[in-house]
Amino acid sequence: MRLYPHVAVVAPGLSLSRRRALAAAARSIGVTTGVDERIRATEAELRTLAEPVPSRADARRRVAETAADLDAERERVATIRGRLQEADDGSLRDDYRSALGALSEAETEHAAATEALESARERARAARDDRDRRLRLQDRLENDRRAARAELVDAVGPAVRRALGALPSRTPASFEAADAVSAALALVRAGRVETPVTLACRRFEGRDAAERWLEAPVYRI
Repeated sequence: MRLYPHVAVVAPGLSLSRRRALAAAARSIGVTTGVDERIRATEAELRTLAEPVPSRADARRRVAETAADLDAERERVATIRGRLQEADDGSLRDDYRSALGALSEAETEHAAATEALESARERARAARDDRDRRLRLQDRLENDRRAARAELVDAVGPAVRRALGALPSRTPASFEAADAVSAALALVRAGRVETPVTLACRRFEGRDAAERWLEAPVYRI
C-alpha cells in the first residue's frame, strides 16, 4: 500500500479515493494495525488452497473420442481376423499385425484419457471441499482489511488535519470537505513520498516553497 499512486499528480480535477489514500499515508510513515499479522496469515493460507479446477468437458470429450477410436480399431482387427480364417493370405497377415499395433495404441490412449478424467474428478472433489474454506477466508480477509483501514485512518487523521490547517490560502473545514487538491497536499505533508510529486496547481510561489511545505520532492508545471 503506497501513498505515491494517490498523489503522483496534484492538479484540478484529481480523483482521490480518500479513505484508501489516508490508509496509504499512514502506511507510508510506518503505522501498523492490530490485524496486520492476521491479514498476512490469512493471505498465506489462501495461497495454499488449490486453484479452481478447469472444466472437465475437455477430459470427457477426449474419453469419448478415444473410446470411439478403440471401438473402430477392435472392429478392424475382428474383420481382418475373420478374413484370415477364410484365406491365409500374406498381405492380410501384414494388415492384421498393423491392426493389432493400432489397437494397442488406441487402448493406451483411451486408458490415458480415462485416467486424466478420473484425476480431474478427484481435483474437482478436492476443490469443492476447499470452496467453503476459501469463501470463509476471503470474508475474514475483507473484514480485517476494513478494520485495518479504519485503524490507519484514525492514526493519521490528526497529522492530516494539522496539514489542512496549515495550507496556504485555504482553510477546509475537514478532510472530507476539502477540495481534492487540498486533500492531496495534506496527505503528502502528513505522509512520506520518495518519488517527486508533480504539482499542476497554483498553491505555492515556486518549487522551493512547495518542497519546504510538503517536505517532499516536487516537479512543478
